[in-house]
Amino acid sequence: MHGVNNFFNEPIMIDQAFLMSVLPQLVLGFKNQSFQTQEEINAKYISKVEHQMSTFSEKGLSKFPVVLNIIGPIIKYSDWYYTGTQTILQIMKSLETDERVSGVLLNIDSGGGMGDGTRELADYIFNMETPTIGYSNGLVCSAAQYLFGACKFKAASPHASWFGSVGTYIPFADYSKIFEKLGALMKDIYAPDSSLKNFAWREMVTNQNEQPFEAMAASFNNQFLSDIKSFYGDTLKDDGKVFKGDLYRPNEALEIGLVDELCSIEEALQKF
Repeated sequence: MHGVNNFFNEPIMIDQAFLMSVLPQLVLGFKNQSFQTQEEINAKYISKVEHQMSTFSEKGLSKFPVVLNIIGPIIKYSDWYYTGTQTILQIMKSLETDERVSGVLLNIDSGGGMGDGTRELADYIFNMETPTIGYSNGLVCSAAQYLFGACKFKAASPHASWFGSVGTYIPFADYSKIFEKLGALMKDIYAPDSSLKNFAWREMVTNQNEQPFEAMAASFNNQFLSDIKSFYGDTLKDDGKVFKGDLYRPNEALEIGLVDELCSIEEALQKF
């Protein structure tokens, strides 16, 4: 399943410091042409899952848990070096119908990523009959918190980094000056009836009016907040900061209910 991933000019759910660490890697990847193909990324990911399952089967186990890694930026379509949510969704659908699978543990280390595609996966995780555990020994921020929060049980290493960053924003980028420097003249000519076409972009570029983009971000964010509240229910305490994008250390996340327990991944797997 091919598609285009985008971190600019659309709502994203990512910790900005994490985004700033990812972008240089992507630039270097483009420069060195070192990216894997989507087929290579998916094949490698699926192979690791199949290896887990075959190892358990060879040991004579009729029931066993499966660990899925969600590491790095969350994107919709597998690209660059990362597995997309669409691929992970299809794998989880397959695991849901496999009677051998006692549970699925999402091993997450991510500062977040795209808004597009994340809710679809989170919604599926939340409604799975197969038990799910979210686990992290690193970052669980923004879009990653979306997926983590959808799991039935949420555990973390006491040595993990940050949790939270529940929020949405739009990194605005106008590339017209780059095209001009390359000698290209860019001019948009709209049909008379298309006065609202690309309205947010036009308002930002022409009038420096951020409000249409703010409205787009708010639309995604309202759904994000609603889902997080639904996923956690009464177990998540509103401390006045968690729904405004604040970050929490593991013990702080445990205190307000973002995390259910601090433990090792081995201890988390024993809960299935």
